[in-house]
Amino acid sequence: MAARTRTPQTRTVQIRIIEAAAALLAKSVDGDISTREICDAAGVTAPTLYHYFRDKESLLRAVVDFGWTDFLKSKRSVAVVVHDHIGDDIRAGWYNHIDFAQKNPNFYRLMWAPGVAPNSVALAEAHRMLYDRMKLGASRGQLRVSPATAARIVMSATVGAATALITQPEHYTDDSFSKQLLEAVIAFVTVGAATNGEGRSRRAAPRSATIASVAATLSSKLESEPNPLTPAERQLLQQWLTVLADTATP
Repeated sequence: MAARTRTPQTRTVQIRIIEAAAALLAKSVDGDISTREICDAAGVTAPTLYHYFRDKESLLRAVVDFGWTDFLKSKRSVAVVVHDHIGDDIRAGWYNHIDFAQKNPNFYRLMWAPGVAPNSVALAEAHRMLYDRMKLGASRGQLRVSPATAARIVMSATVGAATALITQPEHYTDDSFSKQLLEAVIAFVTVGAATNGEGRSRRAAPRSATIASVAATLSSKLESEPNPLTPAERQLLQQWLTVLADTATP
């Protein structure tokens, strides 16, 4: 069977369906929308919808990526500013993330749904951007854990805070919880001095190097700078350095 040709009209119909689903999702009280509602809003029949999207989950994945386009644009804008200390980069990214979640609660909840999140292009890019910035921090000797572990800790803490704020607003009536958790995360994953967001110096941890911070720094430089090791030797050394970075006592 010949491959289906993607025409401008095909793309227009797809976008119309996605935009209709996105608008319904944004207005939904419980974050649940039916395919019938989507078809009615987009002005298409059910067979047409399933012609472009295999099932509802496929459509919702497309809606998530569509809805997170603005989020990733804002993330890129934040990433353009590189602070002297990685703690301030974490802080800027955290506030950007929380702000998006609070303004788009339904999209945000869907983004982390089990059937959607594992295949989300937007989520993969967000992880990559965070990991790249953690590698930069490690190359400066500012991480006390490996870049991969730092990225996982920061992402999971941010998502946890955002989810708590949008699903249990009655328990989090101000932003003190988010700020306290943020500073705890920065203190745990970084070394050196960062600001507290108001231009004043805030010590996240002692300046003295530890085995963990030195290992994280060397791991980052081993990956980014020329060296005489063979690929097999580099891979083995990276494994050792990651163990040291992630298991040494802070």
